[in-house]
Amino acid sequence: MNLRRLKYFVKIVDIGSLTQAAEVLHIAQPALSQQVATLENELDQQLLIRTKRGVTPTEAGKILYGHARTILRTTEILCENRRYRQSDAGSGSAAYRPACTQSAGRHAGE
Repeated sequence: MNLRRLKYFVKIVDIGSLTQAAEVLHIAQPALSQQVATLENELDQQLLIRTKRGVTPTEAGKILYGHARTILRTTEILCENRRYRQSDAGSGSAAYRPACTQSAGRHAGE
């Protein structure tokens, strides 16, 4: 499980459509579907009910959605604190941190 998949999942649930979420996330819809399938396989749970009208979370999906939002918000707070400490200390030699290079919360339930 990774933050990117959690961000994708949250955005899909927020929008209620894989196709529209793919457009917002600038990812091909089949690739986004594959990311969801990978997440479902990792958790051994169906997370979304797919219909022609869109998607809705299953009970497991609702639970993951709540936790994922918390994880993404917490990640954003940690990244902001890290940026603040670096700017306060004047450190220009920050190590590369993928989770902090892009705002974790910006794609997760705006």
